[in-house]
Amino acid sequence: MTLEQAKNELKDTVRHELRDHAFGDREVTWMRGEDELASGYFGSSGSEVSVGGVGFDGADARALLECGTLKVSRNDSTGPAEFVEGVVMPGLTMEDVRYEMMKEEEEGK
Repeated sequence: MTLEQAKNELKDTVRHELRDHAFGDREVTWMRGEDELASGYFGSSGSEVSVGGVGFDGADARALLECGTLKVSRNDSTGPAEFVEGVVMPGLTMEDVRYEMMKEEEEGK
């Protein structure tokens, strides 16, 4: 599958972006009705999209972000109001994340 074929496949979809403002990354899925046609990840570690089992990365993956009607959700509650891809919230460390996860787990019991 070429990039142009992938763009054509995704042109009439809904692009769901699950954004994490604290870590500056997003998980993306392209849906047509109940069918997931593609999925991808965009963040400081890179950009990648899989369409029908064919992988695209870098600039090609970014080009696919132009496809579909955008629907945005958040998967964090502590990050800044504005989403900036690739920017991790100042002071956020893996230790902080582990602490928050353990805290949530204990509160859920």
